[in-house]
Amino acid sequence: MCDAEARQDGVLDMQGLDWQHGLADVLAARGVTAAAYVPDTRLQGILAALAGHGIRMRSLTREEECVGYAAGERIAGGRPVVLMQSSGLGNAINALGSLAVPYRLGIPLVVSMRGTLGEANPSQVLMGRAAVPLLSALGIQTFSLRSGAAVRQTTDGVLTLAYDAGECAALMLEAELGGGRDAS
Repeated sequence: MCDAEARQDGVLDMQGLDWQHGLADVLAARGVTAAAYVPDTRLQGILAALAGHGIRMRSLTREEECVGYAAGERIAGGRPVVLMQSSGLGNAINALGSLAVPYRLGIPLVVSMRGTLGEANPSQVLMGRAAVPLLSALGIQTFSLRSGAAVRQTTDGVLTLAYDAGECAALMLEAELGGGRDAS
């Protein structure tokens, strides 16, 4: 498990980067069977915790490959999750808009935001600014995660939209969470 402590009201008390383990715990508890991802510094703790839960991990080189892999998993009856950095979201737009959304595959996305609060790399800014509008244009709802205290409720809500309602939904990991940014 993680270093987070459950409180009486069922809210996790996340300190430091424990939100990463808490997020993975919620994904595992909700029956995620596979994780397709493009590696990213902020996602490393989540990915390691998912692997620790025995969830099948699939590292791919492009974000649209992750969506395609997840689509196959959903069609086969699995519960995949796609994890990516916002700067790669543009690569996934066609796969989301021509496959996942129209066929109501209900794929949950976990998007590590770049180009937002405190970003020093100017090449990340445009896609960081465009991420939510791009997803919204496809009818994909986005939910920002800014504190560890909201991990359980927000992640659970995104998974309910995806798995139960058949709607793709995105959990946006905002800069306020911490978790590091690499220099790329």
